[in-house]
Amino acid sequence: MTPEHQRRFTAFVAAEVAVCAAALVLVLLREGSDAFAGTRLVDLLVLCILAIIAEVLAVEFADRVTVTAANLPILLAMVFLGPAPAMIVAAVAGLWACWRESSVQIAAFNAANYVFPALLGALAFQSLQTSLAIPLDRVTPQLLLGGAVAAVVYEVTNLGAAGVGVYLAYGRPPRVYWRDELGPFLRSLALLTGVGLMVAALYALAGIVAVVVLFLPLFASQYTFQLLVREKQHLGRQKRLTEQYLEMNIGLAAAMIVLLDSKDHYTARHCAAVAMYCRDMGTALGLPEAQVEALHLAGLLHDLGKVGTPDAVLGKEGRLDEVEWESIHEHPMKGAEVLSHLVAYRDVADIVQYHHERLDGSGYPLGARGGEIPESAKILAVADSYHAMTSDRPYRHAMSSFEALKVLRYNAGKTYEALYVETLAQILRDKDLAYRDGTSTDFMDEYERGRVSLRLRGAVFEAAADAAAEAAGRESSATDGGAPAAGTGTHSV
Repeated sequence: MTPEHQRRFTAFVAAEVAVCAAALVLVLLREGSDAFAGTRLVDLLVLCILAIIAEVLAVEFADRVTVTAANLPILLAMVFLGPAPAMIVAAVAGLWACWRESSVQIAAFNAANYVFPALLGALAFQSLQTSLAIPLDRVTPQLLLGGAVAAVVYEVTNLGAAGVGVYLAYGRPPRVYWRDELGPFLRSLALLTGVGLMVAALYALAGIVAVVVLFLPLFASQYTFQLLVREKQHLGRQKRLTEQYLEMNIGLAAAMIVLLDSKDHYTARHCAAVAMYCRDMGTALGLPEAQVEALHLAGLLHDLGKVGTPDAVLGKEGRLDEVEWESIHEHPMKGAEVLSHLVAYRDVADIVQYHHERLDGSGYPLGARGGEIPESAKILAVADSYHAMTSDRPYRHAMSSFEALKVLRYNAGKTYEALYVETLAQILRDKDLAYRDGTSTDFMDEYERGRVSLRLRGAVFEAAADAAAEAAGRESSATDGGAPAAGTGTHSV
């Protein structure tokens, strides 16, 4: 809100509050003690209490969209008690709702935007009552017509004043605001008119006690909806924290791979290529998206355990001795141990632990065979072995893609799963040389892809939570007979 908008809006709010105060004084002077004669005072107090409870249970489940039943007591006051009580009930509801606002001017405006429409609605009903001789002690078409007119006047005045307030506060043209709010306004008007007239009929036939009994299940359903919305908001916060936690964890693991690459310049490039092959193989095999993501991350982090391997072993040009081989054989287990401490990566940890196992039991570290090896680990084994064979190492030169595939096919069904060998062969068939030797990607590219996957998974989770909350809201609305929604009577700035 700019200083100019602030000045204009403050002046408008001051004028509206002054008009409401003056109108209340004039109405009280005109009606005198008759405004609270008989049972009116008791009914007024009960309606004020109902309005307060409704505002306490109000739920703001979207930006400026509130579910509340506070307008029902206001409508009853407009129809049965007259202008002064209607303004008092509206003022109580509006002032009680001010706790949701951080700005004094906006809180005062929204409170006044309860009171002034209530005055006009009550005067409209009073005018019709005089001309049509509407009785208040029984249900007649004239009573329902008068109640509907009061509801329409209330809602139209409320929306009109809100449009002016938005224009003065933010410079948004009233025509644009009214156009955007037309849908919520019509729903709000239909709910207030439909439910309000049913409550008004009950009030005319059975009095305020019956209305209180009706409000009990209404409030119970609104409270249930409030709990559902809070749960949805809690799930949203949990989702954001989980996403941050996952990104932090994958960032730490990736940093360890980069650290390892500073000792052995082969590792990061190799992990990126293996992750790329794993992702494409998983997609070609039609695996579920979550499994493909886990496979991709496993490819990216499968050599994480080499962080603890001595530099001399990683860079040795000659044949490794028995002790050195033992340190190499430990890296799948060490990598899996690190990942197993991260709950979200336990499936990735299993893949990493078994990626050097072979079908015939000749692999390491466990000597697992056949069905003991996870299918994703078998896929990673093919991708890892292929890129290792097509890369230059200190102790040998790289094979060509054709030669590496020949070795894989020779061992298909013995040490490697034949299906996965042929899947990789089919993928490589139409690819260029950069893809075949793994240089078409790099570690940071694959790392960013992993982070994007986490965000997309979080977006899907949030969409599912939104859908669940919306479905719960529909169920709650059906239960409470259509509680006023979408800012009913509380169109806010």
